Amino acid sequence: MPTRYDVFAEVIEKSPCRPKDLSFNTPVYIHLSNLIENNWIKKTDEGILKPVVNLKTRSAKKIIEYSLKNNFNLNIWFSSNFPNILEILSKTQPDLNPKELSGNSKNSEIIKFLIKNQFILNYQKKPKKGTLLKNKIFDYLLIYNESKLEIGENILEYVKIEKLVLGTKKIEINPFSIKIFEFLTGSAQLEGSIVNIGETIDILMKDIYPNKPQKDIQMVKNLNIAFSYVMEHLEEDLTLEHIKELNKLCLFSLHKGGGEFKKNHNKIQGNPNFKTAYPKEVIPKLMNFCEIFNSIKSREDAVKNLGYVHNELQHIHPFSDGNSRVTRLIVNWLLIKLALPILILKQGSFDKYMSLTKLSNKRDDNELGIFLLYLVYHEYLMQK
Repeated sequence: MPTRYDVFAEVIEKSPCRPKDLSFNTPVYIHLSNLIENNWIKKTDEGILKPVVNLKTRSAKKIIEYSLKNNFNLNIWFSSNFPNILEILSKTQPDLNPKELSGNSKNSEIIKFLIKNQFILNYQKKPKKGTLLKNKIFDYLLIYNESKLEIGENILEYVKIEKLVLGTKKIEINPFSIKIFEFLTGSAQLEGSIVNIGETIDILMKDIYPNKPQKDIQMVKNLNIAFSYVMEHLEEDLTLEHIKELNKLCLFSLHKGGGEFKKNHNKIQGNPNFKTAYPKEVIPKLMNFCEIFNSIKSREDAVKNLGYVHNELQHIHPFSDGNSRVTRLIVNWLLIKLALPILILKQGSFDKYMSLTKLSNKRDDNELGIFLLYLVYHEYLMQK
């Protein structure tokens, strides 16, 4: 059954419209009356529906847009339990199962959703311990609920997360593992793709193509081929040619400069603090990067250098496009080579990840490394 939020979302999409234009199979007049009464939509004398713009509806619209873009059920955010969960977890983390939230199936469902999509990162399953990540969707929710809550994070220190990651069993990658598809989906979504995990599996395993932009579908296909290239060359030393080939594969039919080092100095749009290499610096910097990468022979060294590997390659920014996709592939090259769990990013961690990478004000390999290890261990726990 549609909720009033479903109805409001439909009015936003089709406005200006009439009630008969809404594509619901059941009558929604009660919801429409409620929305009109609460000043969410207005109905003209001619029967035309239009959304009302105010503080409440602006934040609701942001929540709905975020949900639709990321294929989330928008109603979960509007649950009456949600504000209480945020407030309590903000105070009790790393305890993710406080008494105040126990014994309620709705609370459990929401927390499970947050963990699955990396809005919460776990480092212990029984009892649940972890951290709630800051995210713009929570900002919208707090505005919507007129709350002044400030969400803090409780990230583990390096020594603790290092010990947990190094304690993982050595992993052999199954090319059909759901974790591979999750990596491909997340890496593409970070570049603007709206293809979800189910659609990624359909595209790659069943040749079923969703009604999504062709470039988004192509991006997922390219990443899959590039990941296969990593697996094929795993035991080789990383070279400039490998890096160029990964970029070429990632950008196939999407960018004419794929596989060629940049000829002009590129900058990160909207962040002048993120410094990238000049074209003449690319080859010597990459040669040094490859030398350090190839010197990493143990799990301990991989864990220690994970932040450096990601940051260094992204700051060199050797190509005109596709740098971040190549960076995440090479991070996983290192992890897989040493039988560590792979790095997977999902929507809940995107904001934090971007704040430590392309949107960071200052390079901090240690802070980024801790976060990447946290993600690695979280997903390792999720598959156990």
